Amino acid sequence: MTEEGYRIYSDRWRIDDTVDDTELDMTSEFRVAEGMMEEISAMIASGKASVDDMEGVILEELTLAVFGSNKLDKVGLGLDETFNLCMKILRGESEVEYEERTEEYQNKIDAFALKGLKQGEIKIARSRREVVQHAAAFQHMISVFVKRDQPMTESLIKETHSILVRGLSGEDAGVLSSKPYGGSYRQGNERAFAGAFEFAKPSEIPKAMRALVENLQSDISEINRTGYLDPWKLAAKYCDRMVNVHPFKDGNGRMCRIILNTILIKYVGFVVALGEKDQDRDEYLFAAQESGRVGGFPGYLSTMVLKNAGGTLERLRTKLKRQSKGSSEAKV
Repeated sequence: MTEEGYRIYSDRWRIDDTVDDTELDMTSEFRVAEGMMEEISAMIASGKASVDDMEGVILEELTLAVFGSNKLDKVGLGLDETFNLCMKILRGESEVEYEERTEEYQNKIDAFALKGLKQGEIKIARSRREVVQHAAAFQHMISVFVKRDQPMTESLIKETHSILVRGLSGEDAGVLSSKPYGGSYRQGNERAFAGAFEFAKPSEIPKAMRALVENLQSDISEINRTGYLDPWKLAAKYCDRMVNVHPFKDGNGRMCRIILNTILIKYVGFVVALGEKDQDRDEYLFAAQESGRVGGFPGYLSTMVLKNAGGTLERLRTKLKRQSKGSSEAKV
């Protein structure tokens, strides 16, 4: 893994001659992240931390990624509820009951009832489903692209999107299926805008998505050939590209972040939680809006991903050291 200058307006697939291409030196941040990754690998290799320890910590980070991503789109639940639901899904407990009568869930139902909101139960069920479906979609893409080492295809992206929005369409969201738009590109007059900027027109989407997956596969082939890899830039590039195509009627933001983190899982073994903190949310939304304005902003997103990776790695290292210390004391 090696570093190079990060460009603020790099790899613009829609050219805007009114902006400058400015290079940032992220060498220091890159080397700090690389050093912590090497330290974590050494801890596992020496037996100070086990693979099971690492897996448990990664699952916790995955739940933070789901929480932050949902928070960016203003969907889902609070952190504690998200954590509990996500851990059930990611540990393979797939039969999650959306209407489960936990005390916390029932308290929300009661609160809605006191306000006379007859649809309260459906709204809360929708929030729970938004969390569960997000975790299940994330798990599906990781299973195919990472564990099975299969290519990132349009079919995989569509399948993942279908899982993400399952049960969330129509006015009866949380009850009915997502057949109207899950896994289907925008069509006809289903145009999408970010302010004055229009994302890819429905007629342009198939070609743009085909180019996206072909370019990603080409980049991966080049990585395999040369051994050169900047995982932060690679992940940010295709998250940014997905944002600008905006192929689906809903769920595009969550999908692009699933793609970003699945690429990171494949090449560095962990994820970054974008949107978990308010400052991160503001910075990410700025990057997404600016990307729409100039037709591509992967360099800025790359820097954000790399900076967040430092925080993730610090948490991983701290948790593994704590678990390692606990295991050593238990043996004494």
